[in-house]
Amino acid sequence: MYGAVGATLATLLVAASPATAGPQPSPAATPTTATSGATQAGSTRQMTLLTGDRVSVTGTQLSVTPRAGVHFLRFEQDKDQYVIPSDAVPLLKADRLDERLFDVSALLGFDFDKLSYLPLVVSDATAVRGLTTQQALGAVDGFATKVPLSDLAKTWQTTKTSLTGGKIWLDGIEKSTLDVSVPMIGAPEVWAAGYDGTGVKVAVLDTGIDDTHPDLAGRVVARHNFVPDEETGLDLTGHGTHVASTIAGSGAASGGRYKGVAPGTSLMDGKVCWNVNGGGACSDSAILEGMQWAASSGAKVVNMSLGGPDELGLDPLEQAVNDLSAEYGTLFVCAAGNWGGSTFQVASPSTADAALSVANFDKTGALNWTSLQGPRIGDYGAKPDIGAPGTDITAARSPSAVDLPEGQYVTMSGTSMATPHVTGSAALLAEVHPDWTGEQLKEALMASATPNPDYNVFAQGAGFENVAKALHQPVTVSPASLSVGNLEWPHTEAPSTRKMTYHNLGDQPATLNLSLNSNVPDGLVTLDPKTVTIPAGGDASVGVVVDEKASTAYGFYGGWLVATEGEVKLQTPFSVYLEPPAASLKVSVIGRDGGTPGTVMIRLSNPDPSTYEYHAFYDASESLRVPLNSTWHIAAYVLNDDGSVDLLTDNKDVVTADQEVVLDARKAKPLDITVPDKKATAYDASAVVNRAADGYPTYDGVEGDPATILTADEGPTNLPGVVTQIQAVFQGPAKKGSAPDAYQLGWRKEGSFVTGFTKHVSRDDLATVDVDYARNATGVVATRTNSIPEPSLAGAYPSSSDLPPVGTPAHRTEYYSGDVQWRSEIAETSVADDQLILDLKQLQDPGYRAGRRYHERWDGAVLGATLTPVGPGATAVLRQGDEIYATFDGYADGDGHVGWPYAMTNNDLALYKGDTLLGEFTGTFGHFGNWDVAAERTTYRLTYSYDLPGPYRLSTRTESVWTFTTSADQQGALPLTSIGFDPDLAPDNSDRVGGMLTIPLTFAQQATAGRVKSAKVSVSFDDGATWVAAPTAEKGGRYVATVRQPKDKSGFVSLRATAVDSKGNTVTTTVYRAYEVK
Repeated sequence: MYGAVGATLATLLVAASPATAGPQPSPAATPTTATSGATQAGSTRQMTLLTGDRVSVTGTQLSVTPRAGVHFLRFEQDKDQYVIPSDAVPLLKADRLDERLFDVSALLGFDFDKLSYLPLVVSDATAVRGLTTQQALGAVDGFATKVPLSDLAKTWQTTKTSLTGGKIWLDGIEKSTLDVSVPMIGAPEVWAAGYDGTGVKVAVLDTGIDDTHPDLAGRVVARHNFVPDEETGLDLTGHGTHVASTIAGSGAASGGRYKGVAPGTSLMDGKVCWNVNGGGACSDSAILEGMQWAASSGAKVVNMSLGGPDELGLDPLEQAVNDLSAEYGTLFVCAAGNWGGSTFQVASPSTADAALSVANFDKTGALNWTSLQGPRIGDYGAKPDIGAPGTDITAARSPSAVDLPEGQYVTMSGTSMATPHVTGSAALLAEVHPDWTGEQLKEALMASATPNPDYNVFAQGAGFENVAKALHQPVTVSPASLSVGNLEWPHTEAPSTRKMTYHNLGDQPATLNLSLNSNVPDGLVTLDPKTVTIPAGGDASVGVVVDEKASTAYGFYGGWLVATEGEVKLQTPFSVYLEPPAASLKVSVIGRDGGTPGTVMIRLSNPDPSTYEYHAFYDASESLRVPLNSTWHIAAYVLNDDGSVDLLTDNKDVVTADQEVVLDARKAKPLDITVPDKKATAYDASAVVNRAADGYPTYDGVEGDPATILTADEGPTNLPGVVTQIQAVFQGPAKKGSAPDAYQLGWRKEGSFVTGFTKHVSRDDLATVDVDYARNATGVVATRTNSIPEPSLAGAYPSSSDLPPVGTPAHRTEYYSGDVQWRSEIAETSVADDQLILDLKQLQDPGYRAGRRYHERWDGAVLGATLTPVGPGATAVLRQGDEIYATFDGYADGDGHVGWPYAMTNNDLALYKGDTLLGEFTGTFGHFGNWDVAAERTTYRLTYSYDLPGPYRLSTRTESVWTFTTSADQQGALPLTSIGFDPDLAPDNSDRVGGMLTIPLTFAQQATAGRVKSAKVSVSFDDGATWVAAPTAEKGGRYVATVRQPKDKSGFVSLRATAVDSKGNTVTTTVYRAYEVK
């Protein structure tokens, strides 16, 4: 199955000593999804694609930097947003590119935007022109490479014309997902029989193994670090050491209590993951290289406690599992994955046919609620394959770990912990049967497992493992599980038979009685014969007869083929999908010339949450089977030889019988948009249709030069929940003393998409906005992004446009069409390294009106901490029960735009009761905090500070101190106020030497704060070494300070303000180098 951008391991951990299993676990490395990598709510992130194109994302709002001659196909697929440049479509059609390279949501979700390069894997090609081979990957007959972001655009121009073989994949950044548990699976009985895994090599592909721990002394016989550029061979995360200890730990540090499953095993340490904030991140290329190394170096079993979301098709990891298993006879034991026990979610590569996929049970034999469940996507196969203890597992703590509680042992939970139990069991069997292949080991383990009747086959496969039973039970079966697959409606086919072969390894014949334990409708699946005798040392086959005409109870079903004789009992998983009434939906596209277009992409989405599916095709005609009476959103993108693009849509097609939908590009009409300035040129335009009424919201859109975009709507009109947005940006000619004028145009249409669009804008249609972009940092450009919000369209993906970037400081006259509401933000990017350093956004949509003139100032001093949240509806500091939570997720400029500085360092957040420190949070997470507090009324002091390093030249350090009183009867927002400064400065945020400057104070208050009743300001001209009071006056509740600048000294001015509210709560804020004098 097609693998994920990144894989996750859900691991819960607590400290544990040899004497106790410790307290209840608390989250330490919870699993992530395509959105989990996002920064603070409302912040902007930028991702550079394989093609060198840069995409900016704020929440669900997305914008793309225009590229001459290229259109951007934008759409939603499985709740992720994709951006595909038009010059990548031919290679996608030829299956030369991995679509994940353009899945912006997933790329950000796994933090690819934080890398200075884009990591790639090339399969089935030893060289690709334009790409440097940095690491050979025999497992996929290819190589890995890392392309610096600054080189992507140039590399793409070479690669796109030379890639005639092989396929470029995203090198996914994966995140790595005993005293009671070991006896539960029967290991001591196997030890008593004289087996402990001696002579068997087991590879652990993980975060490394720290064999300085007493439990692992002498166990590692080979090691290789496959991520030397990221980290040394030490296990800084602790995950790999814990896994290795569960497999082969001696229990030396606990007097044998925490002994592993196969303590005689020889371990091979393949480090494929590195530490990121206490969790393991792993690259696909490192995993592939580690798999090849392990299998070719003699590992009988390979433990892979990692995995990622599965999709249709084979990804490189799944392919490698299958290929290496067949070539070397290796068994790959893989975690099924964790996150809420969702169905159809078993993680890749455990979804590979040859993999042994492991579910997580607790020590009572119950399935852990986080353990991911099947069936497998595509064939409805019964995955996971087997279950094992994975909850509250205590094993060795890596002495090198940087984020784990102290002690010799640590307790973790997850399928990552269940997997090494099965790996250890496989090692025990491999010692008993050294000639067995990995497939035979898998068959024996699954044949001896016992299902828990409380859960279906898609949660546990064959059930809870029992290695002692596997040692003694003489009968196994192949295949180890049976996927009947999809039985297509109308179910007129004659009965068919699948063969199961039972193997008798004993010296006596075995007569098996066969039955089904399943939820399968009567008659759909039967066994023939129902009794079979297997000769000693021989085989016998049984037919599984499938009669799809026997039932009209449609859906996916599963259970177990049960074979018994005395104490022998095999329960083999099987699954079948009886397709409900379906129809053929054919989608065909006609080109502008009436023929078949050469380059086309067809997209279909069924938005019904209960049957959601999507399809993408690169042929001009395609058929697929869909549920009868299902609703489909259909779009076709036609890329024409003249460089234009047609977007054709049918926004609600209900399939009531076999049918064909024809989308005809001859009906498409252009976007005909002009502005009053005849010298202005088109910069960018987009046409996007959002659909949000039929279940999951979907959208399709195209972006590029408006003169080369044509559209046609060929479906019903007046559809509820369908809204089209047309946006266009024009740029005027060069101007002396300011940036060229910019025109931001936008329109909405409800009920349908558009067939062409004509609008000739006059001056009377426009609002005029004089905009100053001030300078706080050196060497940056500012890009303004504008969007039209759709608050009534729940779940919609708002369209947005970028204005041409300007170097700061800058002044520009901007014109906005006045018949829609606009929402704006700016992002500042460093010219030197193209890195995003800050963003600011409007909290209130300005509501420009045609014919009016406005003035705005962005990034004007003074930047400072604020209680105003970047994300709407959030509360910065609040009380829940007897705990206080604080989240400082941004700052504000002088005019109150809020945002996030991406280069913040030395974050420090602390809470005091008197002089007693209750807790302090520093570093990367120094803007989040939580503390236990007293129920009775108590006064506390909260401090928060951070630095802004270069290229910031102003607000280089900010410190805030609050005192407030709270008690248990005061829940929710706490009575805090933040202070801002709004001086009138030059565009570079400076004032003249010797000048007199008035500085209005602004206040952001949480709901429970009192009215500000006093405020005072101090000023420093020597970076805070000395302070003098600045006269501060109050009028009508507004406070204004007056500062006289030094007469003969240029430099920087620091500000400090203190305010007291009517309830006695106080705040003091200090901003160093708030502005400049010169």
